[in-house]
Amino acid sequence: MSANATAAGGGTARFRLRLFIAMTAVVMLVTVIAVFLVQRRMEGDLRWNLDRRFESEFDALLAVQDANNAAVLDRCRTLVRSPRIHAAIEDNGLDILYAIASDQLRLLIPTRNADGRGTVTPDSGEDSMIHVLCYRFLDANGAVIPPPAGQEAGELVTGLRSLSMQALPDREELGYATEVGKVHELVVTPIISTETGRAIAALVLVYQPLKLPARLIRNGVKSGVWAQGHLQLAGCPVADLLRLEDQVTIACQRKDRAEGAMAAEIEGAPFLLQYKRLNPGSQFHPGVLVSLFPLGDSVAHLHLMRWEIISAGALLLIGGLVASHYLSARLSVPVEKLAIVSSANAEQRDRAEAALDVTNEELRVRNTELQTALAELKETQQRVIQQERLRALGQMASGVAHDFNNALVPILGFSELLKLSPGVLADREKATSYINMIHTAAGDAAKVVSRLKQFYRKQDEDDAFEAVDMETLVRQAITLTQPKWKDQTQAKGATIRVEPELNAVPPVLGDESALREVLTNLIFNAVDAMPAGGVIKVRTRRDGNFAILEVADTGTGMTEEVRKRCLEPFFTTKGERGTGLGLSMVFGIVQRHGGTVDIESELGKGTTFILRQPLQGAHATANAIVPDAAAMSRNLGILVVDDEPQVRDFLSAALVGDGHRVEVAGDGVDGLRRFREGIFDLVVTDKAMPGMSGDQMASAMKLMKPGTPVILLTGFGQFLDKTDLPGIDVLLSKPVGIQSLREALTTALRHAV
Repeated sequence: MSANATAAGGGTARFRLRLFIAMTAVVMLVTVIAVFLVQRRMEGDLRWNLDRRFESEFDALLAVQDANNAAVLDRCRTLVRSPRIHAAIEDNGLDILYAIASDQLRLLIPTRNADGRGTVTPDSGEDSMIHVLCYRFLDANGAVIPPPAGQEAGELVTGLRSLSMQALPDREELGYATEVGKVHELVVTPIISTETGRAIAALVLVYQPLKLPARLIRNGVKSGVWAQGHLQLAGCPVADLLRLEDQVTIACQRKDRAEGAMAAEIEGAPFLLQYKRLNPGSQFHPGVLVSLFPLGDSVAHLHLMRWEIISAGALLLIGGLVASHYLSARLSVPVEKLAIVSSANAEQRDRAEAALDVTNEELRVRNTELQTALAELKETQQRVIQQERLRALGQMASGVAHDFNNALVPILGFSELLKLSPGVLADREKATSYINMIHTAAGDAAKVVSRLKQFYRKQDEDDAFEAVDMETLVRQAITLTQPKWKDQTQAKGATIRVEPELNAVPPVLGDESALREVLTNLIFNAVDAMPAGGVIKVRTRRDGNFAILEVADTGTGMTEEVRKRCLEPFFTTKGERGTGLGLSMVFGIVQRHGGTVDIESELGKGTTFILRQPLQGAHATANAIVPDAAAMSRNLGILVVDDEPQVRDFLSAALVGDGHRVEVAGDGVDGLRRFREGIFDLVVTDKAMPGMSGDQMASAMKLMKPGTPVILLTGFGQFLDKTDLPGIDVLLSKPVGIQSLREALTTALRHAV
């Protein structure tokens, strides 16, 4: 126990030391960050206040400068608008022009004293800030009009030996000129003709820059003017003045900077230099107002503030260290208790890890059992699906049997009438009518069987399509379904309207009866969705290479789950009233035609079925076979093999009737023997025969004579794929008609070429 206690004590001391170091580091970090943020915030506030104050001072200087320039411009405008000036210029009285101007200037602007030493004698207040050096007039071409001898107009300064301009300005312009250590301002005021409205002369007035009185200079602010690389700034040592000239010159060389600010020094003291161009857009050299604001007091205040913040941070750090020491001592107390029970916890952890290993093994076993159960469940599910498919096939077979029996009624009926009433045969018209009805009913019976493949196969290459007019198809379907959507619903006290909205659409390529069945099913489905009545809209339009057919109703709509499953075979929401085959039949037919079906539905608002069918030009070329006249013009040697005598007799009679030479065989073995012994251009054989099937016999014939075409007859043609029968050239489904037999012969002979 003593060894454990010693170890626990040593661990507690180490924990306390580490905790103290960590808390000290946190306190120091927090203190440094706090001092930094406070100092940065206070420095930012100080700079912001200085900027606002200096901007206010600079704006005041600009205002005084603008007021001075405005006063000069006002006096110049007064002078150039004088009728005497205009009369002298327009009458070419240039000899009296300067005399008139001298008189006007003496009245408006203070001029030099009579002693000629340049001393300014201001009249009063504001005029005392205007110190005119000279003035000149320019003619209409911009040339200087010299003053007459003895006429006082002031001496031109060194930088303005020539005031000529290439063209007179159409408005007043300010400019600047330099002498040694001096910068002068000038203003050009055009003299506008009262008749033409154009400048006929101009007045150029040169005066000294504004020198602010002491009462306008506050807080040690210095102000001057820069022009052409020279800075006129009173009270500035020469060395500092030259350095400031270079700074301002470099800054003003950037054309995109008409104003700005920078740091500067005068006699080692910090200043903020602000500048702004005074004559933007002028033809003359730019002039820049320069102001320097002292920063010495602000920098001293900033240094004092920094020391105050650092002192406060040091006090905060000391307090944090003391608090860290106290808290580390208090927080280390629970560690002693934890050290005492650590061995017990370690033992419990070992037991828990052992139990966890057992639990993981059990989980692996359970996982294996679950996987086995899942596999068994999938197998059971497949068996249930297979059983459901068989049950569905039984339901489908019963429906096919019902339709097939309906188709047999006219066949048996009319054939029995012909058999029991021989006199009918004498009436050629009636007999022909009976035979046509028997033929039509037989074709309908064949189509009943062909519908089965629409659930699982696409369009076969040998199936024939024809051009179908969508508008005619829609109007036929509306007429055929009228008893249901009009008569039956009105008998129940409801009203349904069918509104066609038909735009011009080129023909589509397809089976007209199948497409009519699609549209009929969609209209019936819409009627069932509107038990209380409503509107069915049937629309056609063109979208690129597709014809769009829409059937929209205002019925009950579908949920998202029903919308996703409604095209599945045998899925229905109508209970015993529905079979679940209508929409799946629609889907199968549309797919067989290379189209698509989209469904938009919202519960309570109705449903829209959108069918996209390729146009005739965009669809593959129709595969209907037209018998080749050249191929059928010669007599062929044909071997017919079929175990059914009636089929064999029909094929023989049909082929002989077309002028062919026919030899028949009753099974595959007999047919193969006759083929080996004879010479035949083509073979027609049944598929299902005893002993040797038709496709087996065809494969053997291809080994003997590969170029002989073979036509395979089968009652399962709707469910077979010719690509699975390599020895067969043409697959022909029963029942077989004369026209389909001729087309098969033509196709087979084309394949043999």
